[in-house]
Amino acid sequence: MTRPVPVILDCDPGHDDAIAIVMAHCSPAIEILGITTTCGNATLDRTTANARRILELIGATHVPVAAGMEKPLARDLVLGTADGPSGLDGTPYLPDPTMPLDPRHAVDFIADTLRAAPGPVTLVPTGPLSNIGMFLLKYPELRDRIARVVLMGGAMYRRSEYITATEFNIFCDPEAASIVLNSGLDVTMVGLDVTMQVLIEEPEFARLAAIDTPFARVVHDWLRHYEKLHRGQMGVGGAMHDPLALACVIEPSLITTRDAHVAIDLTATHAFGATVADYWNERGLPPNAHVASGVDAARFFDLMFDLLAAVDAT
Repeated sequence: MTRPVPVILDCDPGHDDAIAIVMAHCSPAIEILGITTTCGNATLDRTTANARRILELIGATHVPVAAGMEKPLARDLVLGTADGPSGLDGTPYLPDPTMPLDPRHAVDFIADTLRAAPGPVTLVPTGPLSNIGMFLLKYPELRDRIARVVLMGGAMYRRSEYITATEFNIFCDPEAASIVLNSGLDVTMVGLDVTMQVLIEEPEFARLAAIDTPFARVVHDWLRHYEKLHRGQMGVGGAMHDPLALACVIEPSLITTRDAHVAIDLTATHAFGATVADYWNERGLPPNAHVASGVDAARFFDLMFDLLAAVDAT
């Protein structure tokens, strides 16, 4: 039997982050070593509370949660808008968090966890990369303890949800993203080119309704609210950005990738935060990322709904 992949999930919950947390908890292919939170979809206090509320809802209070960066490395914080001010709008009946918060800063939690792990650990950042960037600055000697980074971020060709040439996670903290991409780590970027192909539309809501468990009804409310905000901004259903990144750790063959050197535009006015992929080696620099370019959406949704159905929230 294949051993589960040890994972630290770094996130800013967020409706789609919430689904990713649930999938990681329910998948036998994943061992969650901890959840670290950052600013992004909402302020740090709210994203941290949301992570703890989600874990309490699914009975996973043994998973440690450590709060991290309150703002980007070198910029003022610009909050996302796709999940509402709380980060989890539309879910008033989630339990208030009672599980303890790990006293360590997320960056120190990551360092301690990597040191204690018997082997390299996979990092799955689904929000701005502030925690991961700061970790690499503070603990460069632990870089070899990271097996790979599978991040949700970037937009190469497709229209984005923030500004045409950008994706929010990268836009929010482009300096941190640049640090991660230039770290020499094995980085897979799961960006809008593929996440905008896994949309929650009416057929997906029908599949969710067919699960018919208390937890599935909570998720239904999450996704109805999320879908409404998404459709209002972009005219399409809610994209499963973060669940797809997590799913790629469970089943890497869900996506196809192209290797490229990816740079972050840190100076432009209209393309600030853009991820610029050099697929044709025009810059003469070696590839620093596996960039997701295709996705098997049907298999992804099969996996996602199977894992959501595994939750016992009664």
